[in-house]
Amino acid sequence: MEGVLEWQSATPIPALAKRSKDPDWERKQRLREYRVASRREKRNRKADEKKQRKLNATILRRMTRNPDKYTKNAERNRLRAIESERRVIWNEALKQVQRLAAVHDPTGSKFNIGPVVIQEDGSVLSLETIRRREEREAAKNEESHALLEITTGKKENAKRFEPVDMNSSVESRINPERRAQIDTGQHAQPGTKMSKSQQKKLAKFEPRPPPPKPVIPEGVQIPDGEENWLDLWDLPDVEVERRVLRARKRKAAARKALRVKQQSGKVERRAARDEKRKVYRDLKNTWKSIKVEEKRHKTKLKSAEDEESKKIAVAIATMERNVAMEISAALGFTISNTEGVADIKPKALGMRGVEVDFDSLELGDSLNGVKARDAGIAINKNKKRVDLSGAAGIEGIHIVPTGAQNIEDPGDFIQLDVGEGQDHEALNYNHKLRRKLRRAIEAADVKKELLVRERTVEFCEEIGIDPPPELFTPAKPVHLRGERALEDGSLETAKAERVRLRLELAEFNKAARVLRAQAKEIAMEAGLRVYAEMTGRIPPRGSQGNEGSTLDYGPGWVLPEDKPPEVIRPEELGVQ
Repeated sequence: MEGVLEWQSATPIPALAKRSKDPDWERKQRLREYRVASRREKRNRKADEKKQRKLNATILRRMTRNPDKYTKNAERNRLRAIESERRVIWNEALKQVQRLAAVHDPTGSKFNIGPVVIQEDGSVLSLETIRRREEREAAKNEESHALLEITTGKKENAKRFEPVDMNSSVESRINPERRAQIDTGQHAQPGTKMSKSQQKKLAKFEPRPPPPKPVIPEGVQIPDGEENWLDLWDLPDVEVERRVLRARKRKAAARKALRVKQQSGKVERRAARDEKRKVYRDLKNTWKSIKVEEKRHKTKLKSAEDEESKKIAVAIATMERNVAMEISAALGFTISNTEGVADIKPKALGMRGVEVDFDSLELGDSLNGVKARDAGIAINKNKKRVDLSGAAGIEGIHIVPTGAQNIEDPGDFIQLDVGEGQDHEALNYNHKLRRKLRRAIEAADVKKELLVRERTVEFCEEIGIDPPPELFTPAKPVHLRGERALEDGSLETAKAERVRLRLELAEFNKAARVLRAQAKEIAMEAGLRVYAEMTGRIPPRGSQGNEGSTLDYGPGWVLPEDKPPEVIRPEELGVQ
């Protein structure tokens, strides 16, 4: 129907997902999203209410100048605190009397308690406590065995196990007269389920009858330094509440003292921390030079390996070229008798417009070695200059006096009589030009040899024989970069290279761990030294008496307290 908006899910299913065949799927999806939105709205509403309650309490305290903070269920919490403190008094009194009975009367008859025994760890327990522990362990084991039998299929003994109704057991144990004051009332509604945590909490704060009051016979003294818990047995609720308040004040005072102590040495600790970080950072900076030197050494080794591999590749290529030319010569093809070889001329790259007479040059021994064939101008590869040994002698020098100079012939200069034809600019035979010329000559030689090989292969195909494989070898050196030549002359494989790099990395990490441990130890010692100097435990550096002193503060050193903490007795903090 047009004009009617259809419901669309806020969480659409992906196109590749399989839709269920349930016809009510959309209705279920809609109800599910309603439930999720309702829970989200309820959670947000409760959070807003909590924030508003805190804000209202803060405003009320400021308006009434009342420092007491509002707490929810204050009366319930007060009664729970009193009950907890009273149980602590009863338990401590029983333990104290049991310790005395273990020394004077293990039967406990004189102390109005049951028999007691001393455990291996020195603790004292009554036989009744030991019996209850054994019963709980037996019941727990029986329940676990019954559950195991149910899960494994053995149901013959499963009837003995009956789950305990926690709600009924808790309800039966709680005193109904006191529960109205302890419980919050939220579980009083019929049909409401009680959570396990709430059940445990209610069972914990349930008012229980006091155990039989023990006695201390005459002649038995309480050890010095222990509080007489038996005198606190029958304290009224008002005194127990005062005791709780005093304990809270002692804890607050201890927290405040701890904060003051932490703030007191803040400047010194921060200075020690900064010194430790500075020393560690400086030591790390010194490692950079080691890394740079290591990198330089690796680069040097790698360049040396590359040079060696290049030399090996050149030697292999030269050998293969000689073998190919020998085979061609054996079949009757050489550079001198092959047609088309004379047309191949060297061409130097980047020298357009410059005429070079390659017929008067020949290759030398080194990589940049190029020398002239005639006795005229020769190229000296060592001095990298034009050799003027073939120039005219001293008799060809004419000195023009100063007085005879004119506009066309200014100044004193030395005039060389080197003959005619020197008007063009002479080439500067430096190392770059020599290398360029050598490459041009070598490239021309390779082209000539390849032409000779081509003619040889054609001849072999004409007469019906297979050309030798040596004629198809590469004429230029094949440099395999990155492969290392081993001692036996073979090249390093990829697996061997990975193993070598892994070993090098392991050695580097091992050395780095040692350096870091040493740096941390030195930085820790520097920080402790600064802290000790600022607190006055050792004289400052550079002062009299500290020129050659050694620091006894090392790792594991604990700062001693200035004075022992004061012990606050409960009687000293009385609340009126």
